[in-house]
Amino acid sequence: MRLRQGDGAWHAAETADIGVGGAFLRTDLALAVGVGITVELPLPEAPTPVELGAIVRWVAPSPTQGVGVQFEGVDIDVLLALDTYFTGLDRDQAP
Repeated sequence: MRLRQGDGAWHAAETADIGVGGAFLRTDLALAVGVGITVELPLPEAPTPVELGAIVRWVAPSPTQGVGVQFEGVDIDVLLALDTYFTGLDRDQAP
C-alpha cells in the first residue's frame, strides 16, 4: 500500500488496521490532522489498485508512528469490493 498528499510523490505505508470507513496507516511521512491524502490499496479482485480519498483524523507518534484516516467520497462499487474483501479475511481468520 502507499499514500500521497495532494499531487505529490507516493510514499510507502503499512496497513495496521483497516475497515470500510478508514484505516490506521504506519508511515514515516509527517502528516497533520485534517490533511487530505490519497491511499492506494491493492485488492485481489481488482485488476489495478484502488485509490481512496481520505482525511487524517489523528496522528500517532513513535514508536507506532502513523496516522488514523477516514475514507471519504468512496464510490459504492469500491465500498462493496472492500466489504467483500474484509468479510473474506474475517472468515479466513475464524477458528
